[in-house]
Amino acid sequence: MTKVQAYAVREKGGQLSPFEYELGEMGSDQVDIKVESCGICHSDIAMIDNEWGFSNYPVVPGHEVVGTIVAMGEHVKNLRLGQRVGLGWFSGSCMHCYHCMRGD
Repeated sequence: MTKVQAYAVREKGGQLSPFEYELGEMGSDQVDIKVESCGICHSDIAMIDNEWGFSNYPVVPGHEVVGTIVAMGEHVKNLRLGQRVGLGWFSGSCMHCYHCMRGD
């Protein structure tokens, strides 16, 4: 298991503070990115403040990152270990399935 050091908000409207957690098992089509820089946008603030009514605390904001690939699943194509990558915003959330409602 990989330990992650991040900043989290532990309650609605709370302040960011250091937070450590362990990643689950990596899927065969996933990559692990060591984050170098991360943007915070309005959707992150909405999650911190529970504006949409489904935030699960602690919340680790930030979903637009730049970093380096440190691990990859066996089915990942066209990427390589050590490659610097950017991960943009996502738009495919259904907000109904298990993964969306769990915060994945």
